[in-house]
Amino acid sequence: MKVSESSVAYQSTYLQSLKNRLITFIDETNDQDKLEQCLELLYADSMPGVYTDEEFTEVLKRSEASGNASEEEVKAVFAKWGI
Repeated sequence: MKVSESSVAYQSTYLQSLKNRLITFIDETNDQDKLEQCLELLYADSMPGVYTDEEFTEVLKRSEASGNASEEEVKAVFAKWGI
């Protein structure tokens, strides 16, 4: 019989850590809009940024149509970051 460690122990530690980070953020912020956005995300039926196949196809088409950045444009962006 194979014996394996339960992943629940690791997940519960991570989950508690995540809850603690959320509580800290909530305690430290006074931005009502941010807090309302967080609450909406917690109660949302779906994750933001998840597309249906049709939506993804449209986003991909618009992205491809926008073209590529030139080398100069890329360097300018990295220069802003000091890279």
